[in-house]
Amino acid sequence: MGNIKLKAATIKDKPLLVHMDYSLNKIEHIALKREEKITKSILNNECFIILSDTSKVGFILFDYRFFDNGWIELIIIDEKHQGHGIGSAAIKMIGRLCKTTKIFTSTNQSNEIMQKALNKAGFTFAGKIHGLDEGDPELFYFKNLSEQNPS
Repeated sequence: MGNIKLKAATIKDKPLLVHMDYSLNKIEHIALKREEKITKSILNNECFIILSDTSKVGFILFDYRFFDNGWIELIIIDEKHQGHGIGSAAIKMIGRLCKTTKIFTSTNQSNEIMQKALNKAGFTFAGKIHGLDEGDPELFYFKNLSEQNPS
């Protein structure tokens, strides 16, 4: 893992970000209208590119729509860069940018990679919802940022 940084995405980054998401899961990308979601997030300054040194290795969609708390809507790490701590590092950085005392996110029960990244980043399991994705419950996590150590 190189030096990890976040940078606000611009509309010029859209083709790369759409390609990253589409490459990881074509079915979800299309079914969940992710290209529209990515575009809207870029235009609202809610999309951050994850850089490892100077390479664009992923992105995060982040806003305050979850009960006015910080909310990580989506985090995508390019497949060849997964498993190196980049996601955990990026999640911690978003926490430092967050303007509220709590940050929330969710993932499917089947997404063990994301669950590990959230645990590594100091998130706590908050609950489970059935019915969003049939047979794959959604797990919600949060982090109380007022308890985090500055670093």
